[in-house]
Amino acid sequence: KLAPPGLIFWALTVTFMSIDWVLSVNPKWFSTMFGLLFMVSQGLTSMAFLIALMVFLSKRKPMSEVLTARHLHDLGKFLLALVMVWAYFSFSQFLIIWAGNLPEEIPWYLTRLNGGWEYVALLLVFGHFALPFALLLSRDLKRNFKLLAGIAVFILCMRLVDLYWLVAPDFRKQSFGLSWLDFAAPMGLIGLWLAYFLFQLEKRPLMPINNPNLE
Repeated sequence: KLAPPGLIFWALTVTFMSIDWVLSVNPKWFSTMFGLLFMVSQGLTSMAFLIALMVFLSKRKPMSEVLTARHLHDLGKFLLALVMVWAYFSFSQFLIIWAGNLPEEIPWYLTRLNGGWEYVALLLVFGHFALPFALLLSRDLKRNFKLLAGIAVFILCMRLVDLYWLVAPDFRKQSFGLSWLDFAAPMGLIGLWLAYFLFQLEKRPLMPINNPNLE
């Protein structure tokens, strides 16, 4: 009962968050796909995190007794689909702005395709899409616990690079640069969230209680 309205609330929340926290960094630029791009980005992040977590838990009971290669294969297919959807939305946004060639839109991409940021953009093209896409086409890889978890963790790292590429160029318009805060702030937030998540996970059953299919 909570899931359908919860999804609607989540979609609206992500859209407002992406506009208020990220899009407003450059108040002169706008994109009608920004909300959708952040929604699929969160879906990709959560699926990659789920796979890494499932592989970690597969070494311990009760997950070690029920988790099979078939389960990981299905999750790997979801991961492949989300990688493709992220690439589709990202390229669609670029294509619409490139085709329109409007002076109020193109500076956002001009900043991100010059001054060293173009190498970060290429890293996203190959590391966030091309490499995971090519690897996840393999059925055997999706059924290999360690390899699939490695790809999932790599995608999580690429998600951080993508968020950095979306936000940082508006603060460093001259050229690409790194600060220790670029590493400390995300790691601090991730550490706090991960600690709370694992604390909650420890208090709850990993398997659904009274599920007749698991008897």
